[in-house]
Amino acid sequence: MAKFCTTPRAAGAPRWAAAKVGNVVEWVVRLEYCFDTGGCNPYQRGGTGTDFFDERSDTTRCRFLASFLAVRQQLDPADEGFISGSCEARKKPVDPGDDENERFAVPDIITHEPGVRMEFYEIKPNSIEGREAARAKVETFLSLVDFLAVDRPNFQKYEKGTQFSPDRTITFYQRNYLGIVPCRVSLHYRRATEPEISEGVIVYEICVEVDGELAEALAKAILVSAIIAALAALAAAAIVIFGGGVLGPAVLVLNSPMGGSIGPDGTNDPQDVRYVQALVNDWRATTGGALVAIDGAFSEETAGALSDFQSIAGLEDTAGSLTPGDATETELASTHLNNLMAAADLSEFQPDGLGDVVFGPDPDGVDPELEEEQDLQTAFNAFAQQYLQDLRNVV
Repeated sequence: MAKFCTTPRAAGAPRWAAAKVGNVVEWVVRLEYCFDTGGCNPYQRGGTGTDFFDERSDTTRCRFLASFLAVRQQLDPADEGFISGSCEARKKPVDPGDDENERFAVPDIITHEPGVRMEFYEIKPNSIEGREAARAKVETFLSLVDFLAVDRPNFQKYEKGTQFSPDRTITFYQRNYLGIVPCRVSLHYRRATEPEISEGVIVYEICVEVDGELAEALAKAILVSAIIAALAALAAAAIVIFGGGVLGPAVLVLNSPMGGSIGPDGTNDPQDVRYVQALVNDWRATTGGALVAIDGAFSEETAGALSDFQSIAGLEDTAGSLTPGDATETELASTHLNNLMAAADLSEFQPDGLGDVVFGPDPDGVDPELEEEQDLQTAFNAFAQQYLQDLRNVV
């Protein structure tokens, strides 16, 4: 069994998709945190909850944090305004190495229970950049806490969290990739063990496991395919926002990653042929058909398999040839993406409501550095397009 673990950004996911994976991780960690503590009392503005979670609310994240601290620490309105302003003033410049492009000094979890639990946690991707971003964010929040405690004798300090030490793996995607690679993809998160962030930081990564050898390029393609599948499933579940069904491959606008045609009279670049052979195998694996060799050589076997696909798909051209961007390639790509999405199983995430959390409107507004100036379908198309290009290059 071979295993490869990395972060979404390192695998090739765009920044907006990596940020949404981060939203999923925060949801799952929150569920375990509340279970571990025997139940949470989440804070909402105007309420008295003891557990703060950095999530979308009816206001900006800095104001949400300021409201929580003001209520729990019995601060006056001037202090609340100072906290909010200080938080917003500490926005970090864009860091291209940070998976989530984090800008705010708002911890992901804070619990205010004097004498029991006065601690906070930050959740970040397990990369060099992610760990450094976590360290900087923890220290920034601590500096705010220390400042507030100077001339407020009743202010109760928060400490970097140590009572919650998760180490969990959740499989959310499992299939025979391209019909020939049995694989499973899992989310793994844990309390950080690196000395400089071993308190108050939880790190996560996505892991791919296969039987046999696993080249890094193929592992990244599998990992990205799993992210595409998971995000599509969550968006489809966000009925209140999208009406369901968004991000489906049926609306994919395909720009072919292929360099030329394949067929009896095609240019038959070996990499293009391997790409088509891989997509045909992915389809055949779901129908119980025999797989073709992925060898880059256009043969009667490849032509016959492609012709079978064209016939069953109801395409006009059944000659066993393909021109970049034609109906055959578009249908092959859509079939492959549909197969990916069918392999997503988010049941362990307790996903009811998660789609709305991940894809809901953000009171902090659109951050163009997260590449979200495009509408979601356009962004998803570009993501799927890049995945297909990478698949063509590495298969």
